[in-house]
Amino acid sequence: MSEQTPQTIFSQIDVSNVVSSPQTSDQETLAEKRHSEMMLVLREILAQQRRQSDLLFQMLNFQTAASRQRTQELQKWRQAHPQLSKGCREILSMLEGVQTEYYTRIVEEAEEKGEDMVYSEFLFNEFVDRFGPRLMHLNGLLQLLTQLSSPEP
Repeated sequence: MSEQTPQTIFSQIDVSNVVSSPQTSDQETLAEKRHSEMMLVLREILAQQRRQSDLLFQMLNFQTAASRQRTQELQKWRQAHPQLSKGCREILSMLEGVQTEYYTRIVEEAEEKGEDMVYSEFLFNEFVDRFGPRLMHLNGLLQLLTQLSSPEP
């Protein structure tokens, strides 16, 4: 009888530190360069956003200062002309009722001729010419009277 010896199926694997090859070093250098470029771009974006925020803040200050000045001027006018300011408030109340009635007529006219206005440019232009200018002027008057009228006590 012959005895067979078992064959070894194991091999050795070297797990010690491998010295980096030049190719790996180049890849790391390229990655570091990309990283630094990205950081530079991000810093530039941040600087631009800060400048934009500063400009928006300045614009806001300018707008609020102009609005505050206008409000102060209106308040001085109201104090200098209390009877006129009170009259503006009374007229405003009356004209608001006129505006409501006017809107009612516009709606009724639009409901009555709305279908025809879609297909007839003449009817549409007539509608706009009849109601548009008056409505614009009335709204302008109401806005002016609102600003000039004194607030109710």
